[in-house]
Amino acid sequence: MRIQILQPLPRPGFAVRAGALVVLVTLAACNLSVTNPDQVQDPLLNDPGAHAAVVAGASLALSEAINWVGFFGGDAAKEYTQGGRIHPVKLPLDPGQLTVEGIPDNAWNSAQLARWVAEDAVRRFRDVMDTLFDSYDLGAQALLYAGYANRLLGENMCETVIDGGAPSDYRDYFRRAEGALTEAIAVAGAAGDARVGTAATAARASVRLMLGDTAGATSDAAAVPTDFVFQAVYSIENENYYNFFYWVNANSPYREISVSGTPNEQYYRSTGDPRVAWDTNPAIPTAEFQYVPWLFPTKYTGRVSPIDLSTGREMRLVEAEIALRAGDWPAAMSKINGVRTAVISDTTGGQPLAPWPATNVTEAWTALKRERGIDLWLEARRLGDERRWVDSNTLGNMEDMSDRVRLCFPIGLGERRANTNVGPDHVDPKNPLYQGTLP
Repeated sequence: MRIQILQPLPRPGFAVRAGALVVLVTLAACNLSVTNPDQVQDPLLNDPGAHAAVVAGASLALSEAINWVGFFGGDAAKEYTQGGRIHPVKLPLDPGQLTVEGIPDNAWNSAQLARWVAEDAVRRFRDVMDTLFDSYDLGAQALLYAGYANRLLGENMCETVIDGGAPSDYRDYFRRAEGALTEAIAVAGAAGDARVGTAATAARASVRLMLGDTAGATSDAAAVPTDFVFQAVYSIENENYYNFFYWVNANSPYREISVSGTPNEQYYRSTGDPRVAWDTNPAIPTAEFQYVPWLFPTKYTGRVSPIDLSTGREMRLVEAEIALRAGDWPAAMSKINGVRTAVISDTTGGQPLAPWPATNVTEAWTALKRERGIDLWLEARRLGDERRWVDSNTLGNMEDMSDRVRLCFPIGLGERRANTNVGPDHVDPKNPLYQGTLP
């Protein structure tokens, strides 16, 4: 097998870079050499023989975006404590603050790139395949990645900006995601790809929850089995495609993050919940900052560890949140504890986790918020949850976010400079709970 890595030419008029890797795999004996011929002429990617490579590029572009969005977003959402600054791309000097001046463009650019690559793949395939697109398995996959990329943007970005256009409500990303995922379900069904169809259904359930479509989210979630898992994949071939949560903390040489001081420090000690497991190394007691104990997460154990995009467990929590919105907290707790008690503790000799207690709707909301934070930990999802709950003024407790200037990423500096519809003086939305004085 010979693997060739291709880079399509940037599309004119796109405000951020468009250099997603496309992996072209050809079968030929067992030669695993990797060559990079750099950019190729764009029309070559229209050839159906290259479509699998284009989809692989969309997949890796999404994985890279999750890296950067999760890296900065996890800091802002208090999923971890900063442990150092020797990685070439630095976390904010003022921890957790998502300001244009305080964070680089990596998260904004990579997430927009993931969206563009997947959506361009859909356009390209549709043009080439014509009516055959309606049952084209690779078309369904491209639509799925377009849906996930738009969901990532919707959950994490303050405003929607599409290909140099004017800013609009962040929910417009979810509307794009819903459209792509709805078509992905139809095309995957016609192509006989049940796995892609189920992934698209699960992703659409999470999108519809964000859009307030409880009936649609309920229907979608119910169609996804609890044991279903669909993941973002990573590659060892290029550092951009390593699992960042592992790589920035693998002591090679980075020790960037720690569980120290977060709720999961004591929670894991008390419960042994493997979903938020962490460990220590007696020979290396501190992170890069000597005052931060190095309690390193063990959720991801290697550079190619996958990251969940959709799971059936999340679908049960979607159903629980919808029940809470309707005031049916006993039904919600049944869903929440159904997820929870299926998990076997690391520390109690093979016993399941104890259920969360709740005697009223407020306590049930607290249980839901905590359980989602545990189950989706370090998956670039927490900011979206926090903003949704703040916007709708839900009951129950979660992390104190009053010290965070915003619960989303502002439009990137490069976009502001290149996009005349935004401009350098654009005013970004703030967290309504914020009590500080940062811009």
